[in-house]
Amino acid sequence: MRKEDLFPDLTAPDPATRIRGAATRIRGIRAQVGPDGLTPSATRTLIDELTMALEEVASALDREKP
Repeated sequence: MRKEDLFPDLTAPDPATRIRGAATRIRGIRAQVGPDGLTPSATRTLIDELTMALEEVASALDREKP
């Protein structure tokens, strides 16, 4: 469930801000790579962040269509 659903008075940040935030978090996850790779938790977080960023890009591109 999204926090916007729980708290309807909160506005969602704009897509560019969300993508920049995802990129920052992905860079942080990249720093966690050890000799055995990422932990399962970090791997899930990485996938979640990439998915969210790609969804935001797709939404922004859909809004640009005539």
